[in-house]
Amino acid sequence: MHPTPVFHWDSQAELVAFVGRRAFATVCATIDDALVAAQVPVLIDAAGTELQLHLSRANPLAHALPRQVLVMVAGPDAYVSPDWYAEQHQVPTWNYVSVEIRGELVATDEAQLVEILRRQSALFEARIADKAPWTLDKLPPATLAAKLRGIVGATLQIKSMRGTQKLSQNKTAADRAGVASALGASPRAEDLEIAGLVRALRS
Repeated sequence: MHPTPVFHWDSQAELVAFVGRRAFATVCATIDDALVAAQVPVLIDAAGTELQLHLSRANPLAHALPRQVLVMVAGPDAYVSPDWYAEQHQVPTWNYVSVEIRGELVATDEAQLVEILRRQSALFEARIADKAPWTLDKLPPATLAAKLRGIVGATLQIKSMRGTQKLSQNKTAADRAGVASALGASPRAEDLEIAGLVRALRS
């Protein structure tokens, strides 16, 4: 989380909605004095109290549960050039949106793992237009059993969830207008998204 208070994002409902939309996270932990990480799809409950996920069994984290972890969910980001500011003699920076989640990650049993996989596939398949959803039922039982042996289900009881929206709030209205205008002319999708968020601050 960014240390500057003006960038802090405190709305619990917005944080939960953001994590639900992004649905992809980096899980970090320390195991035997070594830092490890896993990139995983995640589910969050509506109350913002629990994450559900699955890990590759080959990841060291899968063999070290239960474990206190830091989960990072990154949103759009964009480089900001000082040439876009109305004020002179400024420096480059980066605007971005992210959420940090802390808690204890605990392994599930196989039944819970299967339920996590069903919920994930239903949620993510629904994002694809004009396609019949893929489901676990399309796998032969022997194939599903083999796939399950390669992964570990896990749940995380959320102890804290903190967000950052660094969107030039520490700049003047004229500076923010310049940033939004420049990013809004970019062909990069994330630049356009950040431009929209900066403009939303002014409305």
